[in-house]
Amino acid sequence: MDVTKKVIIMVTGSHRKPDNHKECEKTWIPLLRKMGFKVLTALGNKQVQEYGLLTPNDFKNYYEFTNKNTIQFRTFDDKRGLYDKSIKLPAKWILEETDYEYYFRIDSDSFVHPQRFKQMLIDNFNWAPDLDYMGCCHPWMGWNPHHAGRYFVCRSGHIASGCGYMVSRRAMKVALERMKVLQPFEFQVDDWILGRAMWENGIQLLHDSRIYFESKHRTLIHDYGELGVPDITNKKSHLAIQHYMNGHMEDAIKKLKL
Repeated sequence: MDVTKKVIIMVTGSHRKPDNHKECEKTWIPLLRKMGFKVLTALGNKQVQEYGLLTPNDFKNYYEFTNKNTIQFRTFDDKRGLYDKSIKLPAKWILEETDYEYYFRIDSDSFVHPQRFKQMLIDNFNWAPDLDYMGCCHPWMGWNPHHAGRYFVCRSGHIASGCGYMVSRRAMKVALERMKVLQPFEFQVDDWILGRAMWENGIQLLHDSRIYFESKHRTLIHDYGELGVPDITNKKSHLAIQHYMNGHMEDAIKKLKL
């Protein structure tokens, strides 16, 4: 199985500061491309300033490539565009323009360990051939993040964190048909809108602890005592993706000697 041909990866970035996607491009993205993965940076359009009536031309021209590795979607470039540029428009483009079986969305403040990332995909496709939805379950359910583990979850209010999630073509079709923006703030929480469409339609989330949504640079839920927060730069770590790197990606790549 060649997972590099099954999965397309998009890193959700912004033209605005801090433009974390540039740090990704200097560190781990080239390594994934060398392994054979298609990795794009997904941006919004700085010219989009307000919501307005869409014309037929807008629906037809909802994306453009500004270079071979950067796709720009016709939506806000700030947080108001996260839903559009993270899941709605990427899913539309992948289904209409490509034959990739899976879409992996990664936040631009996440660091990826290339070898562990690829092995995580291989392991999960072998373990769950009909996999539709994968990520790090949020809210956290009390599992020990220092241990590798994976569990299926399908319950109200539990979603794959936006630090990095993957959906199949089937899940993308369900999402495009069933996702709903119920409040204005939801345009900023793509993971929540997607997750709600998944649990409401019985699509299970495969929680994999190799994806983690906090780091020593920004701790959200625990301090873990003497163990501290799991650290992807530890050579013995199981982590494949870690969020909230806060400008420390180059330090991570040097420490790991990748």
